[in-house]
Amino acid sequence: MFKPINSMTKIGLIMLLFLSVSVMASGKNMGMQSVAVQLSGTTLSQTMATASTAQAAAAKAEKQQPAVSHADYDKIDPEFKGIGPGNNTVPFIIALLVFALATVLGRRKKCKMPKVMMLVAFLAIAYIGKITYVEARALGRQQGYAPVQPIWFSHKVHAGQNGIDCEYCHVDARTSRHAGVPSLNVCMNCHNQVHKGSVSGTKEIAKIYDYLGYNPKTMQYDKPAKPIKWVKVHNLPDHVYFNHAQHVQAGKVKCQECHGPVEKMNRVVEYKELAMGDFCLDCHRKRGIDTSNPYYKHYKFKELKEKQGIDKITVDKIGGADCSSCHY
Repeated sequence: MFKPINSMTKIGLIMLLFLSVSVMASGKNMGMQSVAVQLSGTTLSQTMATASTAQAAAAKAEKQQPAVSHADYDKIDPEFKGIGPGNNTVPFIIALLVFALATVLGRRKKCKMPKVMMLVAFLAIAYIGKITYVEARALGRQQGYAPVQPIWFSHKVHAGQNGIDCEYCHVDARTSRHAGVPSLNVCMNCHNQVHKGSVSGTKEIAKIYDYLGYNPKTMQYDKPAKPIKWVKVHNLPDHVYFNHAQHVQAGKVKCQECHGPVEKMNRVVEYKELAMGDFCLDCHRKRGIDTSNPYYKHYKFKELKEKQGIDKITVDKIGGADCSSCHY
């Protein structure tokens, strides 16, 4: 009823199977969703109240749970592991081998299925081209980058569970080019009372005291302080100019629009690709501006709308797409 499958057909099917496995292995690294969540504002008194609540919860949790090691909690959250191009080395090698094998077998005089071999070779080279494009596009970008920090700081605990506003710690985001790294004095607003974390116990908070030279028993700074060598996560090329104040204050851009759902991250991951064309310029072409901002009082928006036949003034209409706006 069925004709037996010859050896060439078997080889062709095996190569297609390997190519399919290669595609699936690489496909897991391609997904990315955009999430934007607005965090609630927090005053110092609210933060202290939250700190007291967190301390009580931490004490209760410590009694119920056994001690955990640093490796148990300092991990990339599962939902953020697939961000970025990932490692395409194995799929690339598999596709290369399939292409070479299909090409060699297809050129043999005894090959009974040259068209099948040609199709397999074409699919393999197309997939090799796709991987090459993805990897070339990722050069100079760090999407998915999640370095280990000297002190494990969970944004998920602080910004997510405790609801601390981003700008309570990153105080310069609204007024400066750089959002800034908070000083440990900001940490001590809470951690002079909260000595144990709900996840890491006393290990990470003790590091804060050590860097500050602070003795929690005497509540005195009796040792020399040491600088913390934080590892920067979000890096842009040196020739790129970006101003946090311009985006946060004037543009009303939420932190999550560029940094992703940081309030869900135990270890911070570079969530967005931060590419010029597909990210920055796309945003500038879609985002409207606040025409009531006094800074724009000399702009003739009515004439601009009439001249260009548009209903909405977007960032690119006032220089947001000019090379010199972001590049030196």
